[in-house]
Amino acid sequence: MAKKVFLFFLFLPILSAVALSQEKTSKADSYYHVLKGALLRTEGHFEKAESEYLNAVQGSDNPSDIFSILAELYFEMWKWEKSESAALKALSFNPNNVQAHQILGKVYLARAFSVRTNKSLENDYSQKAKEELLKVIALEPENEEAHQSLARVCRSLSQFEEAEHYYLRYTEINPFSEAGFLDLGELQLERGKLEEAQQILMKVLDINSRNYKGYLLLGKTYELRSFWEQAASLYEEALEYFPQNIYFLNRLGFTLFILKNYQQALSALEQVFQTQSSNSQALLTKAKILQAMKKDEEAEGTYRQLIEMDKDNLEALLSFAFFLEDKGDFKGAIPMYEVLLQKDTGAPQERVFFYNFRLGILFERQKEYIQAEKYLREAIEVNPKSAEALNYLGYMLAENDKKLKESVELVNKALAIDPENGAYLDSLGWAYFKLKDYQQAEVYLKKAVEKLPDDPVINDHMGDLYFQMKQKEKAVRFWKRALEAQIENKDGVKQKIERAIKK
Repeated sequence: MAKKVFLFFLFLPILSAVALSQEKTSKADSYYHVLKGALLRTEGHFEKAESEYLNAVQGSDNPSDIFSILAELYFEMWKWEKSESAALKALSFNPNNVQAHQILGKVYLARAFSVRTNKSLENDYSQKAKEELLKVIALEPENEEAHQSLARVCRSLSQFEEAEHYYLRYTEINPFSEAGFLDLGELQLERGKLEEAQQILMKVLDINSRNYKGYLLLGKTYELRSFWEQAASLYEEALEYFPQNIYFLNRLGFTLFILKNYQQALSALEQVFQTQSSNSQALLTKAKILQAMKKDEEAEGTYRQLIEMDKDNLEALLSFAFFLEDKGDFKGAIPMYEVLLQKDTGAPQERVFFYNFRLGILFERQKEYIQAEKYLREAIEVNPKSAEALNYLGYMLAENDKKLKESVELVNKALAIDPENGAYLDSLGWAYFKLKDYQQAEVYLKKAVEKLPDDPVINDHMGDLYFQMKQKEKAVRFWKRALEAQIENKDGVKQKIERAIKK
């Protein structure tokens, strides 16, 4: 009852303004209908309130304020067409009716929200809303709600500078508005203005230390700035107000993992598992922690548990693929990338390239050269300017004595992109060596060894070249340098040295 009485008296200033605009003979009747409509509205009897307001209009000579109240009522009833019509009628009697302009802005914003699948129509309604709200501010420069709504409209229209302006003005008018600072902080976070976002979001928590979204956004800001200690401290503080909150426990576990506080991180994650034993994010972080702790068997078990439970978790699949590669299980990593290529349907070109390139490398390491060539070519098709992929395919073809002329072409393309790369110069020299063009091979292998004098493979290639050119002393010298540089195939190089010495 107290609430109804409060709302009733809340309308009295507006209603008084309406009453004063009536002729003395009809003023009392109109005023009565407005008061009765307001009371019915507070009680939730919207249709009856509508009838009273319409009766009030009948006895009024200047019904602008009544039509604006009626427009608000229709808006509450989700009757946007009637709300717009009533607001426009109000403005036909008084073009400076602030309330009517504000309601029109709300109607257009609501319509913009309802047609989000049609971007053009959404933008049209948003622009209309902006025009009405600008009229409100022109009439009432200190109108808080209009500034906040304008900022949101500009943000939806990607007019970020304007949005920032109106948010700042809104927070100047109301320096204790946590909603205003929260929206402004979120805007700056989206724009990548991280330092400003941090300062603004800290104000939100100064105003209200229990603001959930404030902790969430400030935590993201700290993480994006790699302020991991501050992030961890913030999440611990948030958990004092929101104990056992899954999101904050997960973020705390992750930040502690980054800080290498593995036991504390696992402790935070265990609290997640107490509530949600199969929480995907917690399992992924746990797997990464176990991997970092060199507990490979436990890490692999956790990854497999997660992927079995959540087969479409792309981050888990990619992390598991990295894990398998790190431990040398190239055969096991291949299916992970194949699934990623299949499931990550909305992936940008960079990720599609990466999946194909990794598959090409892994198949090459498994000596499955047909499959390796297929994926490397697909990677190059996605990104023809990847010097790394061009060189990898070119070198693989040369190493396997396949398509040697194309091998030269591929590596030359890589060098056109990165002409000073010692590894690419070595690949080109090796391709010429395979073509038995020893003069060209020497030109490029010399350049390669100048760039990378301690590379074991390049020194091995130089040894092979000089052996074929019947310069045994040079060959032996380069092979010995390859051994000193810890070449992987030590026995093979030693045999080449022995064979050269015997001859």
